[in-house]
Amino acid sequence: MPRHASRSIVISSGVLLVLLAAHDLSHALDGGLETPLDQLAFVAVPQWLVLAAVMTVIVRGDRARGAAAALLLGIGVAIGFAVVHLLPFSTASYWDLQPSLVSWLLAWLPAGLGLAVAALAWSQRSRPRRSAVRVAADHG
Repeated sequence: MPRHASRSIVISSGVLLVLLAAHDLSHALDGGLETPLDQLAFVAVPQWLVLAAVMTVIVRGDRARGAAAALLLGIGVAIGFAVVHLLPFSTASYWDLQPSLVSWLLAWLPAGLGLAVAALAWSQRSRPRRSAVRVAADHG
């Protein structure tokens, strides 16, 4: 029976999704971001459908697929936030707006945690399971 993704990947990916939800909420509540709700929905609804599918693979898939999905999630979030909000010349750059401190944090924290999730997933994706190594050593 295939083992599911590690608990640390599932938890860190879940925390990342909570930060993404808080970020989306900040767009709706922070007037300094000047985000019309129809534009927010236009971006957020398809984004959350994809995130739900990715999180399903992380939680329910086997260990390798879960780690691969977490790797893609982490890299996608980190690059996405950098390209969309954090670079001064991006299309929705926070540097051109008046975001609150909370909104700034909700832009930087997901990017940083995305890198951490990607690193964790990479380390678990490329590392053979200890039990498989022991079985091979016992039968070799």
